[in-house]
Amino acid sequence: MTQRPPTDSRPQIGQLISLRDAAALARVDIRTIRRWIDNGHLRAYRMGSRLVRVERHELLTIAKPIPAKHAQDNASRTYPDGAA
Repeated sequence: MTQRPPTDSRPQIGQLISLRDAAALARVDIRTIRRWIDNGHLRAYRMGSRLVRVERHELLTIAKPIPAKHAQDNASRTYPDGAA
């Protein structure tokens, strides 16, 4: 009879990055990353007593596109110099 490896009940964690790298990726200050963590917008993982990491994918999911309010109006607008 073959033995199965023990199943890990911990949640799967993606690529973890430092708060400094997260701030650079999101183009915000590191204090903003810390604020997002404190407010519950971004989950953080403590690695040891001081090291904190965030999941790269979760950081990227925070960013959501903002739809243009008047995309149709802007598409048909003409400019005096002929530029589109």
